[in-house]
Amino acid sequence: MDYIIFWNFILATALGALIGTEREMPRTGVKMGWAAGFGGIRSYALLSLLGAIATWMDISMNTNIWKISGLIISGLFVAIAYTYSSFSKDRMGVTSEYSALLTYFIGVIAMSGQATIAVMLAILILIVLSSKDYLSKLKERFSREELGDSLKFAVIALVILPLLPDAKFSIMDMAHWFYHQPLGWTNTIVTAPFFNPYGIWFFVVIMAGVEYAGFILSRVIGSKWGIMASGAIGGLISSTATTVAMTKKSTEHPENRNSYIVGTLVASCIMFIRVIVVAGIIYPTILTSIWIPATVMFVGLSGTALYYYLQSRKEPTAPVDENEEKEYESPFQLWPAIQFAGLIVIIKFLSIVGKAMENIIPPEVSNYGLAIISGLADVDAINMTYSGNAKAGLISTVIAATTILIAVMSNNVVKASIAYRFGEKEYGKRVFMGFWISILLGIIAIIALNFVSIVEAFGK
Repeated sequence: MDYIIFWNFILATALGALIGTEREMPRTGVKMGWAAGFGGIRSYALLSLLGAIATWMDISMNTNIWKISGLIISGLFVAIAYTYSSFSKDRMGVTSEYSALLTYFIGVIAMSGQATIAVMLAILILIVLSSKDYLSKLKERFSREELGDSLKFAVIALVILPLLPDAKFSIMDMAHWFYHQPLGWTNTIVTAPFFNPYGIWFFVVIMAGVEYAGFILSRVIGSKWGIMASGAIGGLISSTATTVAMTKKSTEHPENRNSYIVGTLVASCIMFIRVIVVAGIIYPTILTSIWIPATVMFVGLSGTALYYYLQSRKEPTAPVDENEEKEYESPFQLWPAIQFAGLIVIIKFLSIVGKAMENIIPPEVSNYGLAIISGLADVDAINMTYSGNAKAGLISTVIAATTILIAVMSNNVVKASIAYRFGEKEYGKRVFMGFWISILLGIIAIIALNFVSIVEAFGK
């Protein structure tokens, strides 16, 4: 048991010395000896060791008095050091003093047997302390207006979204909100639920979030890389919302045209990966029928994205005038997202209409027709539904895979149309071409897949 206590003493001292090393190292434009303020390697090491000793004494005596006494003593020394440095050097920062008190608790935590927690907290403290210069430069890139826009985004994402009901409502349900009495409607079109307030507002949040992420990343890593990175992030959640956001921005900043093209196509590339992963988790067997066509479409899309990425590296960003820069600095654009969310509601209603008609047309036609209609708004729902149906034996694996792939292509048609209709002219043409290359390759692969399945069926 003694060697564990000894190890805790060593760990506490080492972590304190590590934090003290960061405090004692000079920074750009600061003379040696000024950076620490409170102390250096030895001061911080001894402070953490004091916390460890006080904790060990409390454990040995089954009390809490020593930790409290050690904290009071440490606090007094830190306060005296801060008062002296403030008057003698006109230094009003308290970072070193706060870090010193935290270092005391690092020693306490280390001696309490939580070595992993102590190391993690020490690393976090070091990250915060060493990022002063970077954070100071980053702060200069943001204005008060942009901070206000960031708070608005936080409101729609963290306040409004959780308050909305996460349930689907039909036309009849929404009619009850106004009439407060049974209406006696029985038609599937008016009784089938399709409108999810949480889901629709989530689309608004994602679209605004993609723009916001692009704004933040453009300030941190540059406009072109920020656009592409936000496209990749958006593709993890909603490639459609990402396409809408990129399309709108392409009209505002055509000088970054190729970067927006890459961001849009990368988002949809990630959608392909998401489709394969979700289908594989639900029903691994379906991957034998879905991965080849999906990979072919992915290669077509990613190849186009790579081409325009290389083009974006060759083209320097054109200068932006003051008015455009002012507009670009506002990441919060809510109304366009709400407009496109309304379009999503209409598309979801059309999918209900298609679902209501599936009993009066052949199953294959109804499945593929439903895939086309549902894919206009969403791929994940039909992916999970048909993967589950294939697993349950309700539908053949090939038909389920084909339905999912058709939904993916339908979704890509929507995104291509949005980019072509609402985006900057060249952006729209190039995105449209990229999607249609992928779609044509997918059609060829699906025809081949079904041909092989038919041949195998006749062979049996």
